[in-house]
Amino acid sequence: MSDCKVNIYVQSKFRNTDETASNFKVVIPDGLLKVGPNEYFSLDVNCFHMYNTIYQCNTNSNHFHLVFRRSDNSVYMIGDYNLTIGNPNVYDVLSNLQSLLSVYLTLSYDRLTNKFTYYRTYFQDSNYYNMYLKPINSSNFLGLKNNVETLISSLGTLCTNPLNVNSIHAINIQMDGDISFKNNNVDNCYGFYQNSDIILQKAIDVPKNGLIKYENIDGGDSFHYLLCNTDRIKYFSFTTYDQDMNIINDLPDYSIHLQFIIHQNDNTQKLLSKLVDYTNHSYLILGYIFEMMQNFINCLVK
Repeated sequence: MSDCKVNIYVQSKFRNTDETASNFKVVIPDGLLKVGPNEYFSLDVNCFHMYNTIYQCNTNSNHFHLVFRRSDNSVYMIGDYNLTIGNPNVYDVLSNLQSLLSVYLTLSYDRLTNKFTYYRTYFQDSNYYNMYLKPINSSNFLGLKNNVETLISSLGTLCTNPLNVNSIHAINIQMDGDISFKNNNVDNCYGFYQNSDIILQKAIDVPKNGLIKYENIDGGDSFHYLLCNTDRIKYFSFTTYDQDMNIINDLPDYSIHLQFIIHQNDNTQKLLSKLVDYTNHSYLILGYIFEMMQNFINCLVK
């Protein structure tokens, strides 16, 4: 009997009103995805389409602090700031920072090295003794390491890293719910290796407003998964993250095509193993019979 294929075409825009494109549930009509006692599921991702309207500067990448410490190094003041959400270029970021911090500092941009230099302009006294910039999650846009206070000097402090206004370079789609994956893929997206429910990772390799797509044109098995479900699948949900496993809150709507394949268990290997066992036992019995006959003949000769 040939394998049975069930194609499911999902569009995120047809979701419940309390859900978002980055996290929603798909309810399967009862009995559509069901296996018998001698069957099992596999899953293929056949295609994915989404327009690149994601904001690169977002709540996952726009937060930073301005910290003042006293002469004894105790904290005197912490200013909490957020860059404007959107898709800025480096000059937009420069203008945004100057607008937010004009009372305390100024900065310049070097196009060749793609770096900012920060200059303290605020007066110094025992309370406002040292001034620091501390990105919380905005290291790409500030050129400074996250959660590290960098001293800003009146003579100029060059940022440690080149600027990168593309904070999101890939998306990960995770699938969970009433579905169980065999342990056939792992990830280290949280800093350690673990069993993974990611079914698709796709680079953002098109310009803004371009179409991000994956199409399994050659019928390969790059995104092919074996499932442990032994009865039926009633629902599953999708959650979409960036490469650092931050949920992309402004994710645009997308479409994804899944193919569930219902396979018949192949008992050939099991039958062959049993046949080998029977053959081995038969040889043992025949050997024992031959030995008894040989002993009987020896007795008659004597």
